[in-house]
Amino acid sequence: MKAKVVISITLVLLMMVPVFSAGSAEATAAKPVTFMWWGNETRHAATNAAVEQYKAANPGKQVTTMPNPFDGYHDKIIIQLANSTAPDLFCFSTEWLAEVAYTKNPVLKDLYDLKDLIDLSTMSENLYKGGEINGKLLGLPTGISGWTYTYNINKLQEFSKKTGKPLPPGPGQSWTFEQFIQYGKEFHDAMGPSSALIATSKDQLSHFLVHVLSEIAGAYYVNDQAQMQFTRANLLEMLSLFKRMTDVGLLPAGRQQVESLTGTTVTTTNVAAGNWAGWYSWTSNVAENEATSNSPIGIMAYPSLGRPEADGLFVRPAQFWSIARDSKNAEDAARLLNFIVNDGRSIAELKLERSVPPTEAGQKVLADMGILSGPSYESTRYLMQTAGSKYTPFILIPELTEALRNEYSKFIVGGQTAEETADTLMSQFDSILTRIRRTNGIQ
Repeated sequence: MKAKVVISITLVLLMMVPVFSAGSAEATAAKPVTFMWWGNETRHAATNAAVEQYKAANPGKQVTTMPNPFDGYHDKIIIQLANSTAPDLFCFSTEWLAEVAYTKNPVLKDLYDLKDLIDLSTMSENLYKGGEINGKLLGLPTGISGWTYTYNINKLQEFSKKTGKPLPPGPGQSWTFEQFIQYGKEFHDAMGPSSALIATSKDQLSHFLVHVLSEIAGAYYVNDQAQMQFTRANLLEMLSLFKRMTDVGLLPAGRQQVESLTGTTVTTTNVAAGNWAGWYSWTSNVAENEATSNSPIGIMAYPSLGRPEADGLFVRPAQFWSIARDSKNAEDAARLLNFIVNDGRSIAELKLERSVPPTEAGQKVLADMGILSGPSYESTRYLMQTAGSKYTPFILIPELTEALRNEYSKFIVGGQTAEETADTLMSQFDSILTRIRRTNGIQ
């Protein structure tokens, strides 16, 4: 999904919204938790089943479930939050967090206030802090995804037999970007002019660029205050690396990269033929890559730029579970949230309806059930163990990735120099991020 950073007009009402007290413990305990989410009938059934498990484990606790279709959900929850009629617990998109997080008193409850009822120790700090803005934890991930390097085992084994070279290093091993580039060159030289170690497409190339830029900068390229964390020199180094990867054949030829951004069949055709033998793609796309390439999938180690940190990697929350700031039943909502995220009985009911569970224990539940297995499971675990940056609501802003793609496309086919590309991108990024900060009231 792509980020859309907007702010609803209804949020101007927030300054007038009173904060209600939680009431007495006796009154709170007697009141059912209201729980709202969006999805299809399969997701509704799974979530309702998880709620029934919670009620069975907590006699006397009541939950009023409120399943919804996705259409209209955004406006509905934003309006409810603005006028204090929101459910106690609800699903909230990662793409909407910027709309509500930067006011003085956000309409989402700070979950740190409920930390005695929600076990955060089951998640990595980088993961749960993906829902933290200005020191307030406004949501916990419903599930996770992220970016990984994988490859067509059949094609790489063919290369290995032909050259005597080993398969790429995998999880638990390491290699540098220099070694990665050399491997890509050797693959291209051995397998022919139409071959490339890493495929490109619109999303894959955009995020590969961002990943390398962030690794070079030593911090994710945009932080949670919508500020650049890279320099012009970092951009020039990133462009130089991509030019080298293109020149040696690790990436497809520049004209093919540009064509792959337009949604043509150049990517799927070359992947299916085995010409483009690897991916920098979402962990959730591993099974799709396996089907398209008609090959088992292997996992590559993340190439390093000479230091152990993986600043260009983050674990992305699929969505957030959030509690309304004005909830009169916040403690029981927190107990339900903790059960949904951490209890094996809930995870066994939800399966993959909310993407891969955000905890290793949750993933193991599904692995033991045979639901989460193979490279999808392995690449997700590897990502969680490796990622060095927290998710921010500005990571996937389409204006930024579109600007990056457009200017890179001109550069990689020789339409403009690296210096011209870097200057243009610095100007465009500054303009886009200034507007985003102004729109969302970020100081």
